[in-house]
Amino acid sequence: MPLKKSSNKNRLSSSKEAHTRVNYEDHSLRFLDWVDRLGIEKTVVARFFNYLNDRFQIQRFAYVFLFCLVLAYAITFEVRTSMDFEIGDVVKIDVISPVTFDMVDQVTTEEKRVKAEMAVPIIFDYDPTVFERVSDGVYRSFRLMRSEIKNVRWPRSSAEREEKTKDFFIHKGEFEKELNISIPDYLFEWLVRNRFSARLENIVIRSLEFWYRGKVAESVDKVIPSNQTMVLARTLNKDNRGREFNIKRSEISDLGQPENFSIPSSRSSDSLPVKDREYLQELSRHLIYPNLTLNKQEMASRRQVARDSVLPITISVKKNQVILPEGTVIQPTHMALVQEIQKLRSDRRHDIMAIAIALVFLAITMVFFQYLRRISLNKIRVDMRDIWVMALITLITVLFGKFFMFVTETSFVSKFGNDIPSQMFLYAMPIAVAPMLVGLLIQSGEIVWLFTAFLSVACGLMADLNFSFMTVTFVSGIAAARGVYNCKKRNDIYWAGVRTGAVKALMIALMLTISRVDQEHYLRELMAAVPAGFFAGILSSMIAMTLIPVLESAFNYTTDVKLLELSNLNHPLLKEMIVKAPGTYHHSMLVGSMVEAAAEEIGANPLLAKVMSYYHDIGKMAYSNYFIENQKPGQNPHDHISPYMSKTLLVAHVKDGVELGMEYKLGKPIIDGVIQHHGTTLISYFYNKALDTKKDDGADVSEDEFRYPGPKPQFREAALIMLADSIEAAGRSLDEPTPVRLQNIVRNIVQRKFMEGQLDECSLTLKDLSKVEQAFSKILLGIYHQRIDYPKSAGGGAGETPSATPFFATQK
Repeated sequence: MPLKKSSNKNRLSSSKEAHTRVNYEDHSLRFLDWVDRLGIEKTVVARFFNYLNDRFQIQRFAYVFLFCLVLAYAITFEVRTSMDFEIGDVVKIDVISPVTFDMVDQVTTEEKRVKAEMAVPIIFDYDPTVFERVSDGVYRSFRLMRSEIKNVRWPRSSAEREEKTKDFFIHKGEFEKELNISIPDYLFEWLVRNRFSARLENIVIRSLEFWYRGKVAESVDKVIPSNQTMVLARTLNKDNRGREFNIKRSEISDLGQPENFSIPSSRSSDSLPVKDREYLQELSRHLIYPNLTLNKQEMASRRQVARDSVLPITISVKKNQVILPEGTVIQPTHMALVQEIQKLRSDRRHDIMAIAIALVFLAITMVFFQYLRRISLNKIRVDMRDIWVMALITLITVLFGKFFMFVTETSFVSKFGNDIPSQMFLYAMPIAVAPMLVGLLIQSGEIVWLFTAFLSVACGLMADLNFSFMTVTFVSGIAAARGVYNCKKRNDIYWAGVRTGAVKALMIALMLTISRVDQEHYLRELMAAVPAGFFAGILSSMIAMTLIPVLESAFNYTTDVKLLELSNLNHPLLKEMIVKAPGTYHHSMLVGSMVEAAAEEIGANPLLAKVMSYYHDIGKMAYSNYFIENQKPGQNPHDHISPYMSKTLLVAHVKDGVELGMEYKLGKPIIDGVIQHHGTTLISYFYNKALDTKKDDGADVSEDEFRYPGPKPQFREAALIMLADSIEAAGRSLDEPTPVRLQNIVRNIVQRKFMEGQLDECSLTLKDLSKVEQAFSKILLGIYHQRIDYPKSAGGGAGETPSATPFFATQK
């Protein structure tokens, strides 16, 4: 009878649709037919355009650019006030500058600054202790090598002596460490052959002493301009502050010119062979390094001081600054200011800025999409619905921010700007509501991160390229999105607002400290902006709680807030299920406990998994007595119908569940769980029954006829429900659910589903499956734990207490 009723209903529905098509013509289809008859799509231009669109996604690219352009115009939009003045006019109200700008005579100012910089001489640091350090190194290294040579027994044979010389190279590192330089191998070999004689050592030290009587520097011609004959030197001491003195350029020896460093003539050096003298000179040149070093930092600091001492010829005007007080008579200077503002606010400049900002947004969007596509290996899918929602939230946030800034500037900053810092109102803007909303609507953390980064750039541009505001917006936005992730109850959103406010207040304090710590009004701005940032975080959570139901209904989202509502066991569907299908209700509760524990172990969404479990079998209420968990002992309706009819009734509970889910607006994830929780599993009992009842000359029984239509689970939570659904049913069928048998059931069912390919289309890994097995086993062992068999009493059966006497009666 129910099947007949359903067919009548379908015929009625189809007749109604036919009646609708007959009586009401679709004019849009007429227009499309007319366009098709024109044959525009068959032209060469149309085919070329279709090719480009398919190859480069031009249509989608155009939509994104259009959104970026609208967003850019929203950011650059200004409420303009009239500035039509002439010289001699009297200003009736205060005129405030809508932009920040400077009017500077750049050429003259730069000439004066360059002249002041060039007047600063080249500055060197002079270290008089260089010779002492170098000579000490020479003394220690030669003495060390002589002591090592004494420990070596040098053979008389030249070949053996050559071998010993090579073996002595193990001490080369010690020698170079003492000298604090690296020397070529042939010089070290020459020194070994000469046994590091004290004579050579003395010649080296005397040469260094002779050279260091003057001043030594590197790249003198490059460092000192050709027109400077004098440089400034500072003698270093412990405090890094010594006396300063001038040095002639001709008195400085360039380390890059070896001819400036020849061994001075003496009796010891002149008696050396030519080759030894060359080696000794090369060794000495390796040891010398400058005692004059260019102090770029000090020179840059003094040049900056000299540059800063030149005051620019400029007129600086800040945004919201009163440039023409009430009663001012317009003078030529005032007209120059007005004309500069009008030039900055020209339509042409505004359009160029908007297009430039739109291109920036487009580039950022393309980079983000390429990141999601390439870096994530297409594991993250962005639906068009998500894109529209993020675009809408971004646009609304920017428009609200512009309105908020306009109201605060006109109502508060212009009147109380001297008492209340303008930064306070900027940081009081509840921008964090946007990441909160996106975090509640979209589960992918990567998408929320990229959205927050995009929004931060937009807010930074809206606030006149305020880097501090952009940084604070990004960090607080990430904190807001993280705060609402996997919220268990509504209060979690409010606590997310508190945490967001705390993070934003901390970031404001740090950014103001970095940028304004040396300014006069630093503490006043800090004391005003930090509480404003904390208040903005709390206000963001309140606005998010207000707007999230609207977005859920408008775009058919199932957020954690809606999942909390659906998890209430007083939901009409669950109340109806406990009456019509109590066994299914109990089964769904147990499956919910199992998948919640497993989801927490593998990092899935436990709230979504639990709620999906509650509703995955709601379709069984229509024919509850056809499912074993709702049957009374000895009453099985399937005994009286064919296996094909039984299969149809079992499969129908998925379709009925989808219809109930759509009727009660459970949301797409819940309905997906209803559809996918059986995948394409074979209904093996009735399939085998059909094989047994098949006649010899009857048609073959197709296995596909006894499979659920699918699809297979597409996400982890649906796969968990598939596994838990089968495992809980199998565990219920055990006469003696011992721990070993329960664990074997869990392992076998998980392996069978895996081998059948039911888990191929979700992102469960083998490591996840191992954790799922452990979580399921733990829950099942808790449910089916062994109980004590109490002895039978005289007046009762097993399971009763040994005595029926009340406890309190025994105490009398």
